[in-house]
Order: sequence, then C-alpha cells, then structure tokens
Amino acid sequence: MKKEMRLQTISKLISEHEIKTQEELGQLLHVSGLQVTQATISRDIRELKLIKVPSKDGSLKYSFQIDQDHLISEKLRHKMKDALVGMEVINYFVIIKTLPGHAHSFGALFDSMEIDGKAGTICGNDTCLIICRTPDEATSIKQKIDLYQK
Repeated sequence: MKKEMRLQTISKLISEHEIKTQEELGQLLHVSGLQVTQATISRDIRELKLIKVPSKDGSLKYSFQIDQDHLISEKLRHKMKDALVGMEVINYFVIIKTLPGHAHSFGALFDSMEIDGKAGTICGNDTCLIICRTPDEATSIKQKIDLYQK
C-alpha cells in the first residue's frame, strides 16, 4: 500500500477512535489489512503532525494539530475576556496588560501559537510583552489578537 493511502487510513482511524498508543494504532491498521512496523507508525505520526490531547476519560489520545489550535484559540478568547486590561503597540512590541498573576498564562498561549512575525514573549506578573520582528508585524499581531475579543 502506498504511503498516501496509509496516511489517509491513519487519519480516518484517528477521527473514528480514541487511539492512545502506537500499539493500538498498529493493531487497528492490522485489522484494516495493513502490516506496518512501529518505526513506520512513528514516522507517520510525525508526518501527520499528530499530538496527544486529553481524552474523555482523562488519559491522552492522538489528535490532529488543528484540534489543538482550536483549543488554544478558545483558551485565549476566554483568557482575554476574563483577565485582559489593555493592549498597545510600541515599535517592535505588543504590550499586553493583564490582571495581576495572569501574564504568564497569556505568554504560554502566545508561545504555543504560530504567529508570523513573533520572535518571542517575556512576561511579568501583569504584563506580557510580545517581541516582534518589525514594527509593522507588531501592528499586524495586535490586530490578530484583537479578533479574539469579538
């Protein structure tokens, strides 16, 4: 079976089942008529950018990165509603003022997001600083973040 078909089969299995281990995935592939090694499964997981997320029973299961991006977006939306005080752009920086004790959670969310133009974050108790590559990218990033407030 060609690689593309195998990847499609894995994607379908991940969508239909709560697969928690590579061994479980290998067994389901075997039931589907595919004989693959653990090394192949591992490479396929990397290529599909599968990640582990909490399942309904609290253990971890394989999921697609898209699902994780959606979860991060929802967390950021709620965090902004609950703890954002203000935001402004100064040259290469987006300065985010938060309620005391919340800046690090904002920084962790921004660090986990792929945002074009973001070089990194630095956080204190009530301030999160997003360091941008250019002043224009700082403005663009602030505009993207503003969309989470709506």
